[in-house]
Parts: sequence; C-alpha cells; structure tokens
Amino acid sequence: MTDNEVYIAIRAQLLKQLNEAGIAVPVVAGFQSTKQGREDSFVMFFPIEEAAQGWQGRNYHVVGRDANHRETQWVEKTLQVQGVGTVQALTANDITATVRMMVNSLPFVEALRKQHIGVQRAGNLRTPFFINDQGNYEMSPSFDVKITHSREIKPNTAAVNALYPDIYRI
Repeated sequence: MTDNEVYIAIRAQLLKQLNEAGIAVPVVAGFQSTKQGREDSFVMFFPIEEAAQGWQGRNYHVVGRDANHRETQWVEKTLQVQGVGTVQALTANDITATVRMMVNSLPFVEALRKQHIGVQRAGNLRTPFFINDQGNYEMSPSFDVKITHSREIKPNTAAVNALYPDIYRI
C-alpha cells in the first residue's frame, strides 16, 4: 500500500464518523506538497515515523523466464492527529478527544481492517498552547496513533531453469 492509499482510507473514515456524530469539521492531511490555505477549525493528521516490522517476505511464481518476484514488508507508522479551532460548542480539545475516541472505536478499526490497515490504540492527549498570528493563546491538542500496513515491491527477476555445476578436484 502507498501512503496516499492509507491516508485516503483514514480520512474517509474520520469524515464519515464525524458526520455521523454531527461534527462538521474538515479533515486534512498535514505536510502536503501544495498549500491549501488555513481553515479556522479542522482536524489534521500527519506521519511522524515509520518502522519495518519483522523480516521482508519474498515469494515467486515462475512463469517461463519470469520469476514474478514479490517482496512484502509490514510497517508500523506513527501518525499525529491534531485538532484546531472550535466547532459549535466544542473546543479544539473536545474535537481532538472525540476524534481519539473515534480512532479507538470498533467501527473505525473494522473499516480500516477490511482495507488491510491495522489500527493500534491511540495514545494520550497532549494539550499545549501557542501564541497565534493575532497574539492570542491558542490550544493545539494532539495524540499519536500507530497504524500497520504492508509495502510491496516487484523486482524484475529472471527465473533460472537449470544449473550445471562444473566442479573439479584440485
């Protein structure tokens, strides 16, 4: 799976569950290559790290001279989820805490599992403040969640049909 496939699945499920809860807030991916402008209120997620889990698996399905070589690696990616602004009577902390509960919920975990994405338990909520562009203190709550998915490559590998050893005694 590519990063975009994983992020699209996560964003779609977050939007669905926020809509079902009656919370109308955009969900955006952080660190995008094109700037989209800032919303007053939003939920944002972005990757922090990725670690390989276990050994890289290899398999072959030989057809003629093509080995149909495929290598698969399970990865564990840490995402940070952050809420900004207020929606209805909810503070940024309320929005972020609600999203954390949604990420831990059975509907979220099962929907992503069906798309071959594992969800680990979301971590503690952090609530730092910063001074915004208007000189006011603004809350910037966030939490981390680990997800798992596979990455795959298909190297061009030729198949060997026969091996003729030519060994001589010295």
